[in-house]
Amino acid sequence: MAFQIEQDVTETESGWSVGHFCTTRLKISRKMLVSIKHHGDILRNGQHVNVGESVHSGDRIHVRFPEEQPAQDMHATSGELDILFEDEWLLVVNKPPGMASIPSRLHPERSLSNFVLGYYREQSIPYAIHIVNRLDRDTSGLVVFAKHALAHHQLSKMQQNGLLDRRYVAFIEGTISPQTINLPIGQTDHSFMERMVRADGQQAITHILASESFQAFNRNLSRLTIKLETGRTHQIRVHLAALGHPLVGDTMYKGTPLIARQALHSASATFPHPGTGEVMTFVAPLPDDLSLS
Repeated sequence: MAFQIEQDVTETESGWSVGHFCTTRLKISRKMLVSIKHHGDILRNGQHVNVGESVHSGDRIHVRFPEEQPAQDMHATSGELDILFEDEWLLVVNKPPGMASIPSRLHPERSLSNFVLGYYREQSIPYAIHIVNRLDRDTSGLVVFAKHALAHHQLSKMQQNGLLDRRYVAFIEGTISPQTINLPIGQTDHSFMERMVRADGQQAITHILASESFQAFNRNLSRLTIKLETGRTHQIRVHLAALGHPLVGDTMYKGTPLIARQALHSASATFPHPGTGEVMTFVAPLPDDLSLS
């Protein structure tokens, strides 16, 4: 069954058009509203209603969204997921290192998104894949999936408005002080994957909130707590390398190979729940290979 939502009209909203109620109260985008008109339905007190008609105090508006289908070439892969939270709006998963977030042409079947689609099929969850934050293959930690298009739209707006607070734990060699890094990032001239700080790149802002020094592997390392303001490809990795402190294990950016992958973990996310507005915080525990300090 497709996603459905319903709300009662308040006195303040009495006299609004159905369309205005949907876009303002229910936070449905205009593009999504057009799709609902053609492939879903809007009911007022159980009866079909057009978006130009009026609502009145005490009316119950019920919206049936269009059926969702995953991409035809998207494989559903069976396997265990480390689920941190789930409801009818969200699925929050702890991704292990060594797993891509989304499938690629060369690796179409065993990304995190493939396993989520497999879980949806097993649980008869009738939605497509809406990934909110992607992680590099060798970055571990928290990944948020919106269950349906309305949740994805609202979470995307939160990201644009700075309401989705993502925190990372990173390990570097040497010592660095808390600071904000504001350096543009673009693709290198010699590699499709690799990024670099360059004047013609996209704006990228990284906040180092805390830095704690310690000894490990007979070296002076630091554990950093980082907040992203933007989300460019390899942003944390490129910014730290540009300061002369690449991530431990990040050989692409000349990090010391003390462990088998870059020492970066998506540790937490805080944002208002797209359905209730309640501010929620989700935490992914640090994996064993990053228990360095």
